[in-house]
Amino acid sequence: MNRRTLSVVACAAAVLAGAHLTAQNVDDLVARNVQAKGGAEKLQAVQTLKQTAHVTFQNMTGTITVYGKRPNLVRQEIVVSGQKIVNAFDGTTAWSINPLLGSTEPKAVSGPQADDIKLQADFESPLVNYKAKGSELEFVGLETLGTRQVNHLKLTSKEHRVQHLYLDAQTNLEVKIVGETQMGPLENELSDYREIQGLKLPFTMKTLSAGTVVGQIIVDSVELNPKIDDAIFKMPKASSNR
Repeated sequence: MNRRTLSVVACAAAVLAGAHLTAQNVDDLVARNVQAKGGAEKLQAVQTLKQTAHVTFQNMTGTITVYGKRPNLVRQEIVVSGQKIVNAFDGTTAWSINPLLGSTEPKAVSGPQADDIKLQADFESPLVNYKAKGSELEFVGLETLGTRQVNHLKLTSKEHRVQHLYLDAQTNLEVKIVGETQMGPLENELSDYREIQGLKLPFTMKTLSAGTVVGQIIVDSVELNPKIDDAIFKMPKASSNR
């Protein structure tokens, strides 16, 4: 075997070793992230959730109440300017009521809006059981975000939706999630993590577009495992059909 062949073999071995190490790093980072949040057992013990918060967006302020229930049910109620906006997913249909658009009737939604609602219906972090969900995860690298070191992961869902997750290298918790949308990257910054019944949850979330803050949520309260009726996730019949 000549020197050129040895060089090629050595390079190939290095690439394969690096790929194996990266795969190990990804699963190790996910495991540390899950543990930092309280561990898989405590996360899976949460069957329902209710969260209330104050929200600011488009120069308006209001309140938001989110109801979640396993396996994939979600309902968001946003009250702003005296009007209530509802976004929900019942496991099959994504629907919305938005009087700010001139209608108080419930409507099934599709496309990007439905995708956004369904994403909220993922009861756990998208990293939890990502393989079982059909997602692919890639370790992009160790980067600097502000004054902290973060591990950058790229998650691609089975629907080809891409998210970039940045985990604090010390706490292993998400500090930023960037979603690739048709209108460009949409950033969500997470901070003020607090412990609720053994789980670490962010109490402040900022949404940025092109570097400008377009929304902010400050959580007021979180209830774990409250009693929630499945009926609230179902799309009501339009008044004209009653």
